Amino acid sequence: MGYKKLIQAVLVACSLLCLAAAAKMADRTGSIQVQEEELFVSGLRREYEFFLIADTHISLCDQRDEELMEKADRRREAFEQESGKSAVRTFQNLITESVKGEADLTIFAGDITDSAMHASIDFVQEQAARLDMPYLYVTGNHDFEYGSEYYSKKAYRDYFPRLQNLTGTSGQYVLYEYDDLIVAGINDKNNQFSGSAVKALLPYIKGEKPVILVMHVPLQPQYKESELEKRSNEVWGLSDKGRCRVLIGETACRPDKTTQRLLDAVFSKESAVAAVFAGHIHFYNRNMLNEKTDQIVTGAGYYGDAVRVRLVPDSGQK
Repeated sequence: MGYKKLIQAVLVACSLLCLAAAAKMADRTGSIQVQEEELFVSGLRREYEFFLIADTHISLCDQRDEELMEKADRRREAFEQESGKSAVRTFQNLITESVKGEADLTIFAGDITDSAMHASIDFVQEQAARLDMPYLYVTGNHDFEYGSEYYSKKAYRDYFPRLQNLTGTSGQYVLYEYDDLIVAGINDKNNQFSGSAVKALLPYIKGEKPVILVMHVPLQPQYKESELEKRSNEVWGLSDKGRCRVLIGETACRPDKTTQRLLDAVFSKESAVAAVFAGHIHFYNRNMLNEKTDQIVTGAGYYGDAVRVRLVPDSGQK
């Protein structure tokens, strides 16, 4: 009798261990990792907390975009196989984390959707509606691609408007202004910025209030052989012309004249830009773009990565 009870106890213990392991594995499919950063900003009168998310690559499709069903499934499965996680589950958990942390602003820095499919956009809108604080949404190179329409005029004309409820604008930039701070987002258009967006943002970049500039593609640091550029090249490789493929800059994705106008303003000594927030490269990095401007790049959201940034009034100590 005692032997039977012992066997039963062992079986129960094994069952509990299996259940715990299964629960842990199930949680892993949506587990998240939040990097904590502190940023000292001159001119602030209070602290802010921002929650930065990018590159979740949500790939959901239904009958409304039936012709993309196979591609959507293939893309979703590829991201899940790479990360070992469900992008849908991690996105839900990232939104929950932002709500729990009571961020002043949730920032979506592009490639939140993997394509401009109705089901993907609907899902992101439903999750964003859970936020009880404002959010700012900029688009990347994938948000409004559609099938073979990638970086095309048709993509911008026909599929970018589907994201208008998320971006809050039909234009190529978005602003969120506080009494002592401006958060300015600018959309990525083939690694370039539109003339209307640059024209609208230049007065703020040259203004008095500190600015957090949000974009999808990070900027190339003004230092040679920066850690960011070195790792970007290791992860993504060089272009056919030997240039960095995933940053915007002189020896990377070369800016056109309009984009260069914005970069010149950002890098000038009089620039009001305290920091640039970005995504795109799928790994976390914090670097100095020049002697005064920080850049914080979040890792891929489909891995569950995000960054919580606390902005602190600069009292002269770093």
